[in-house]
Amino acid sequence: MEFSSLEFLFRFLPIFLIIYYLVPVKYKNPVLFFGSLVFYAMGSWKDALLLLFSMSLNYILVLLMDHISRKSSRNTMLVILLCYNIGLLCIFKYTRLSLPLGISFYTFTMLSYVLDVYKKKTAALRDYLEYGTYILLFPKLISGPIAQFADMAGQLKKHPIRLEKIEHGLTLFIIGLGYKVIIANHLAILWRDIQGIGFESISTPLAWMGAFGYSAQLFFDFQGYSLMAIGIGEMLGFDLPKNFDHPYRSRTVSEFYRRWHITLGRWFRDYLYIPLGGNRKGNAWTFFNLLIVWVVTGMWHGSTINFPLWGLILFVFIALERFVIRNFLEKHGWLAHLYIWFVIPLTWVVFAITKLSDLKVYFARLFPFFGTGIAVNAGDYLKYGRTYGVFFLLAFVVSLPFMDKILKKCWKKWWMKAILFVVLWICIYQIANGLNNPFMYFSF
Repeated sequence: MEFSSLEFLFRFLPIFLIIYYLVPVKYKNPVLFFGSLVFYAMGSWKDALLLLFSMSLNYILVLLMDHISRKSSRNTMLVILLCYNIGLLCIFKYTRLSLPLGISFYTFTMLSYVLDVYKKKTAALRDYLEYGTYILLFPKLISGPIAQFADMAGQLKKHPIRLEKIEHGLTLFIIGLGYKVIIANHLAILWRDIQGIGFESISTPLAWMGAFGYSAQLFFDFQGYSLMAIGIGEMLGFDLPKNFDHPYRSRTVSEFYRRWHITLGRWFRDYLYIPLGGNRKGNAWTFFNLLIVWVVTGMWHGSTINFPLWGLILFVFIALERFVIRNFLEKHGWLAHLYIWFVIPLTWVVFAITKLSDLKVYFARLFPFFGTGIAVNAGDYLKYGRTYGVFFLLAFVVSLPFMDKILKKCWKKWWMKAILFVVLWICIYQIANGLNNPFMYFSF
């Protein structure tokens, strides 16, 4: 069940919120636990059973680990937990088995709990419903943000409901819905049209339009989901972590990924990069650790060859920035921005196209001096520019810095509420007329 579906907007969410707000504080976690389980099970009851089993196994083994004082025994228990969680994820990622919805995200959520308890950053939870609420909390369950246990532990006991937080959460939810339905869903049609034409037959301008369109689609799709999740979290009394911080304002690829999918980057930093040694052992080890992190990041996203290749390409750029071109980029701000707007869409093309043969053809259309294929209609970009230009313009305008300032300053104003009301009903109208796509990160 998607946030951008009529079933969620008019059935699940209103009924859940009414029950949640009416019950006393001591019953809110049970309502969250069972409500989130229903939310997930509506997609697949078999996947829900697997999730319950994994969650329960982690709960029991972490309790045992927390009672063990001998370091060697704690290490053995940790290895068992890591092998189970990572092994299960790999089995589903790298075999023909159907991928359970959200398994990449909830596996990292469980691992955060395991590792935070192992490192004694926090105590293991005795209350199963409290633990289950952390794992199952439905706003973040399927596609994040990946909230680390140490940050959420204090919120699980009391999550007070305040009218201002509900109002602000609803504002974020509507903005996220608009990003998804009005911008991302329309740009998704452009990418499907390009795939339908065939990469070998598109013109070079249309190939670049497709690269920029996919980049914008992915951003507004995932940022839209994250805003909706954070907004629902606020309505429930939780502060979920920010997942995006204007990544396209970056000047380097490394800065871009400090701003893009922030919670995933933080997870890899805290639980992989730093334990490997981070940058504490000299340049050679830093280089190696970055390589490991980015290849694993690519593999986390999918099993086809393009994903580790995408991670490897990002590693190359980040290593170049760190060891070769950082000073140049710092001294030339506009060139650094142009560098990002050129490089990042190209890396998203690698991310989007799963077959290397198709990827080769697409890059040949981007850079036609490679000489593969011809544009059947050299003016195709004019047709698609007229159709999708308004959505590119809208994506650009809402990304401008002053839009943030207006929203932060004026979100309580009556005219802003009127705009949000119109956005909401435009979204509902488009969803009712069939313009909706699954969130892109559901497939990861």
